[in-house]
Amino acid sequence: MDIKLKDFEGPLDLLLHLVSKYEMDIYDVPIVEVIEQYLTYIETLQAMRLEVAGEYMLMASQLMLIKSRKLLPQIVETEPEADDPELDLLSQIEEYRKYKLLGQELAAQHDLRAQHFSKPKQELIYDDVTLNHDRTTIDLFLAFSQIMAKKQAEIRSSHTTISRDDYRIEDLMIFVENQLAQKRRLMLSELFHQATDRQEVITIFLATLELIKVQKVKVSQDDNFGEIVLTKGESYD
Repeated sequence: MDIKLKDFEGPLDLLLHLVSKYEMDIYDVPIVEVIEQYLTYIETLQAMRLEVAGEYMLMASQLMLIKSRKLLPQIVETEPEADDPELDLLSQIEEYRKYKLLGQELAAQHDLRAQHFSKPKQELIYDDVTLNHDRTTIDLFLAFSQIMAKKQAEIRSSHTTISRDDYRIEDLMIFVENQLAQKRRLMLSELFHQATDRQEVITIFLATLELIKVQKVKVSQDDNFGEIVLTKGESYD
């Protein structure tokens, strides 16, 4: 099965998405938290064997440098550096935000103007998942990234040494449906409590995505950084 996730336009677009969730001035966001979320997202993409563009990896290396500098203890006061990588990064995000807002405004004007001309019939195809309160597939995927990181830490600290490699998406779709049959609302994180290895965690998530795609499962998120909630979809049997 091919899994297609909505792509960001680049690493700055991903960073802007993460920063925007704090709903505060860009220069006031906790930059270390943003960096950790970015790195966790990239690590999860790699764990799921999804292709990660080189520009995202380059940004990851730059973010790791900024994070290491932020975490180093300040023993003595030093002269401020002429080039502050953290300030440069925040400035880039702010500038990107301005251009993106301008692009959205121009696109809106284009759509408005297009209504005044006759156009041939177009087939509209939209495969992305939309969550309540303007959430997107990326919010679902970012939430899974956090779950994945915690679960991997649990697995490493356990004594389990043997892992299966024969998990089937179809079987775990049934597992997810059975879990939903027992509860009206199910937290996404609850699905992974009994998972014993990374491959099982990934396959459960892919099974959940497939159920969302066929409208057997609905997803919602009440608050920024809040839990992803699963409920029965329109075509649930």
